[in-house]
Amino acid sequence: MSEAESIAIGWRLSSLSGWGVYGTNLALQLKSMGRGPVLLAPAHRLDLDTSEAQALAPAFRRQADLQEILGKLGHMEFDFPVLHSLRNDFEPALDRQIAHGSRNIGIIFFEDTNFSAEGLARARDYDLIITGSTWNKEILEAHGLTHVVNVFQGIDANLFRPAEPGGDKASNYPGRFVIFSGGKLEYRKAQDVVIAAFRQFHGKHPEALLIFAWGNQWPAIMPTVARSPFVTGAPDIGAGGVIEIGTWLEANGLPGESFVDLGMPANRAMPAILASVDAALFPNRCEPGTNLVAMETMAAGVPSILAANTGQLDIADAVHSFPLMRQSPVAPYPPYAGTEGWAEPDADEALEMLEAIFADRQDAARRAAVGVGFMRDQFSWPGQIAKLVAAIDGL
Repeated sequence: MSEAESIAIGWRLSSLSGWGVYGTNLALQLKSMGRGPVLLAPAHRLDLDTSEAQALAPAFRRQADLQEILGKLGHMEFDFPVLHSLRNDFEPALDRQIAHGSRNIGIIFFEDTNFSAEGLARARDYDLIITGSTWNKEILEAHGLTHVVNVFQGIDANLFRPAEPGGDKASNYPGRFVIFSGGKLEYRKAQDVVIAAFRQFHGKHPEALLIFAWGNQWPAIMPTVARSPFVTGAPDIGAGGVIEIGTWLEANGLPGESFVDLGMPANRAMPAILASVDAALFPNRCEPGTNLVAMETMAAGVPSILAANTGQLDIADAVHSFPLMRQSPVAPYPPYAGTEGWAEPDADEALEMLEAIFADRQDAARRAAVGVGFMRDQFSWPGQIAKLVAAIDGL
């Protein structure tokens, strides 16, 4: 590999966040393609298997060297492309990034559809903008941006696959109908709707069990869940920064034996968790990408209920999932000034979908099996990263 063929990744690899998992799989695929990677940020709570760790070891060593150089110079210039992570309104500007490359590609997953003139100008400073959903791409094109390419996130088909019959479920949760919910706790992710639907479902089916991974590394956004008419307040932050979700759920009508708080499991731990699950529920009001956690539940063969809005429109279809269609607009609220395309799900429809899966396991399994094929055929990491590299090379 010549240096000119390298591609730099400007955000940290991690096993605990969507950006982190994206970066990790991007790095592994670039390595397999002979395109680097060059890592510009230190990894954070990264859980790799032995072969993955060996593959990325040279990149980690180089990152440590680059970190020392960055500490001395404050900025780096490369003669190969650099991928930059962007937030809402295309922050940060290119001139505030820690590194520049021969080409500078901004990757954005935005929730806020309100863009300032300054934000759109920042977008035009990048050679290419990559989105992670059709919804994001179409919004940007409607604002006049012409250098936008959509590349979905992917799934690791070796990791996320249907559980073997007679696997972990019987020993983990014997006699329970297990419902999974994932995503950092906030109003946008609609855990309040999960609670409302599950509260009624559990009242009728006391064997139902809600297991959830709602850990939030950005607790400042968590109080937005208190906007909901379905719940009262938001969880407190206890000693050591622990989010006291269990206490909050009990205060909102869920018996202690009806739920399990999974905390913030690493991505590699998720397949064993999903092996025990009968249904997954994602009534999200907005997803800027395709919802990586939902994609992984589908790839694992779990019947998945998805609100048909924003980024989830790329994967929500009655052929391979259980889409929530009864929706209404969502008004802007802090910190989101623009909510075009966001949708308020119907908690009663979410309950109906849970009842449908509970009543007809055969149909649910059939639909989930179609979802497995859909994920493997359309959303593999190798396929998606190949599209990303082709877009970069085409500049």
